[in-house]
Amino acid sequence: MTFDAKNKVAIVGVGHSQLGRHLDRPLGLLALDAALAAIDDAGLAIEDIDGFTTFPELPATGHGGPEDGRTVVTLHWMVSALGSKQVNWWTQMGSGNISTAIGAAIQALATNCCDHVLVWRALHLPRGGTYTQHTGNEARGAAAYAAPYGNSLAPVWFAPNYMRYLKLYGAQREHLATFVVNSRNFANLNPKAFFHDTPMTVDDYMNARMIADPMCLFDCDIPIDGAAAIVLSRAELATSLRHPPAYVTGFGQAGFDASLVPPDEFWHTTESLGRGVWESSGLRPSDVDGAMLYDGFSPDVYFWLEGLGFCGRGEAFEWIQDGRIALGGELPINTFGGNLSEGRLHGIGHWVEATLQIQGRADARQIAGAEHVLVATGLTGHGSGAILSAAPL
Repeated sequence: MTFDAKNKVAIVGVGHSQLGRHLDRPLGLLALDAALAAIDDAGLAIEDIDGFTTFPELPATGHGGPEDGRTVVTLHWMVSALGSKQVNWWTQMGSGNISTAIGAAIQALATNCCDHVLVWRALHLPRGGTYTQHTGNEARGAAAYAAPYGNSLAPVWFAPNYMRYLKLYGAQREHLATFVVNSRNFANLNPKAFFHDTPMTVDDYMNARMIADPMCLFDCDIPIDGAAAIVLSRAELATSLRHPPAYVTGFGQAGFDASLVPPDEFWHTTESLGRGVWESSGLRPSDVDGAMLYDGFSPDVYFWLEGLGFCGRGEAFEWIQDGRIALGGELPINTFGGNLSEGRLHGIGHWVEATLQIQGRADARQIAGAEHVLVATGLTGHGSGAILSAAPL
């Protein structure tokens, strides 16, 4: 494939709001905090931003409406809150995830639709609420054949695929403990992470309560209130800004639009995304210094590593052992803690961390000499990823 935006776009600024559970600060103001932080981090002003995009939906809900700024933060809300007067390009995604919006921003900048694009993602954890759980008194349509039997919660959808993986390849839960504990270790180095002050041991993981066998509590991401944002710019404008550009040198996208999917569709998504990333960048897995891989559920890492070509199918559970994914290892993964331990921001945290690593700003979790970092977010129905590089290829 041809990636016509290669070397034409860079991420130039990142920002976070406070992250936490049931915060008193409204979601709209948290999103505004993240957006203003990202704009300032880039060394830009609000009037410099002429492109805007987001994916605003909560899981299993619509976007916009009377709750705008409270449970979701739409494009209209953000542009109004910033008082932006110059909008040359915008789009709001109604499907996919935040990486879908980032992909649209990359193409808009590469085709000179605008100069600087703000992308944000805000997520809200309703007090007493749970994501994707069926809470009504009726189950209609397809839900009538699933919800009465407990099949209405995301971990229940993913658990059978993980169990099948264990049975097919002889993996054990202890193997995945390596990844989960590694992510927590990285979160302990990340002051913004929800679990920054909470260490984890393998025993903690193995003894955690089961959610949907074989997935335990710590196999699931941690829902939070919070937001993060990035600013992308045309490459020729990026070199004069505050921090070194993180160039987009490859991009791939794939997906299978379904919630209940067989394991082969997980691999289909990651393999298709991988083809786009590797062919468009000209790089290979051995060229990558680190990877930020979406971890809505911890078994995702197996499908990412195998589908992206870091190891063969059925090999990832052994491949991640012996320090390979830790700092100083062959491929540090989710050096900020990921959704599992920083907090669930639906993937934008992965893009923020990949940028910081390329810019050399990840502090105690910095990958030495990082030149190329892979970021891949989504998995089923909305897989998108990129190579961020310290220099154009």
